Amino acid sequence: MVVETSAPVAEPAVPAPPAPKPPRKPRAPKPKPEPVEDKKAEAPPEAEAGAAQSTDEPVFSLEAPEADSAESAAVDALASDGATRLLVTAYIGIGNRLFIRGDGPGLSWDKGVPLQFVSIGKWRWEAENASAPVALKLYKNDETECVALGQLELQPGHQQEVSARF
Repeated sequence: MVVETSAPVAEPAVPAPPAPKPPRKPRAPKPKPEPVEDKKAEAPPEAEAGAAQSTDEPVFSLEAPEADSAESAAVDALASDGATRLLVTAYIGIGNRLFIRGDGPGLSWDKGVPLQFVSIGKWRWEAENASAPVALKLYKNDETECVALGQLELQPGHQQEVSARF
């Protein structure tokens, strides 16, 4: 025997859909940049001559500064520890080394001695026992001479800093 009951069955509660969001306000248009005026075009010829000396505006250039003798000039100072030392700034590429040839402790003109790598673009050579001036030349990979510097002379007990270009 099958008994039917008419008890109400509870249906699962369905949440009401969320209220629609109000429409967004349109963005304000971006202000247009004002055209840049060429001040040289407006300046009288007399003002152009003084424009290069003006310190009001910085001068920017994509051109490399011209190499002059001051760039490769040596800076010489008395070493605090009494060692004869050469510090070289040279960007010679990964895998390349700087060598020194000359007259001095441990040096010869026939075969170079590698400089110690200090950091990117920085190299060092030093001798504790130099009693006379050290004449030297720099070489890249003990093959290519640095003709920009030519022959250098280190005084005993001094530290000299140079920039080399190959």
